Amino acid sequence: MTYDPEHPDADAEGYVRTSNVDPIKEMVDLMSATRSYEANVTAMNASKSMFMKALEIGK
Repeated sequence: MTYDPEHPDADAEGYVRTSNVDPIKEMVDLMSATRSYEANVTAMNASKSMFMKALEIGK
């Protein structure tokens, strides 16, 4: 809550209620999490491929 009695959304005491969520920060966090997930999936697929090749060599 911020004190701004001239704001059109101010309550009777002059306080304006605003969101505590920063959409830009949340979007950056979302993009970072998405890229981390993609990197982990790529690493798992690469290790799976290497293990399969090792099994083929061992036959």
